[in-house]
Formats: sequence, structure tokens, C-alpha cells
Amino acid sequence: MISIRTNQEIDGENETIELDTMGKYAIRNNKIYIIYKESEMTGYEDTTTTIKVAEGNVSVSRNGRYTSKMDYNLGETSLCIVNTPYGQIGAAVKTESIDFDFGSNGGVLNMNYKLDADNRNYINNNMTIKVTAQNQNI
Repeated sequence: MISIRTNQEIDGENETIELDTMGKYAIRNNKIYIIYKESEMTGYEDTTTTIKVAEGNVSVSRNGRYTSKMDYNLGETSLCIVNTPYGQIGAAVKTESIDFDFGSNGGVLNMNYKLDADNRNYINNNMTIKVTAQNQNI
């Protein structure tokens, strides 16, 4: 089970976006991989999202109908082009903090970052991703 919560602050107004979905989770070569299929509810249907977590870096890649890649590098500003159902959007992401703790049964990632899509309005974001391993009986 993958639970994603993003709290956004825009011009003093707060909005929370929540998604709970089933997906895949693995640790390989000291990197955490979280993979899930988007749905019509998120606006990214027919798209698979892969989140890769490493020390000081998180990358979010979408493949399928809406392809994009965003890199969150601690203390840096990254530029990206995001393909959305509404067209391409250029954005800058400044990552302020990345904290994570994962093990064989899942874990938690917490990030704080600023998103700038128009060079004027900075959106403060706090994203928490919680992964809980589910026992599967075959």
C-alpha cells in the first residue's frame, strides 16, 4: 500500500492532495523504488509512476500516456518539463529537505520543496509517502 499526501501552500492558502494505491516496492543497490499505476482520478491514466529515493535525491518518473521526470536534489534547484492532461508545463523545483527511513516492510519519505511554474508564484510543498508491505497469500 502506497499512501501519498502533499500539502501545498499557495498565497497563504493550504490544500492537501491525497492518494492511496497499491503498487510495488523494492530496495536495490541502496536505492528505494516505489512503483504504481496512475488512475483516471489523478488525471494521469495509462501512466506508471516510479519514485527512486537515494541519499540527497528523489526522482519521480512517469512513463506511458504522460511522460515526465522531476529530480529533487537536496539544496538545489532543478528544471523540468511536465506533460500533463492540460499540456506541457515548465517548472523549477527547489528541494529544501529530504528525510526517509525504509526497511523490508516499507517506510516513510518526507520532502519539503518549492515549486515555481511561472517565475512568480512559489508553491510550498510538503510531501509524505508511506509504504506499507502487504502480506500476500498464494
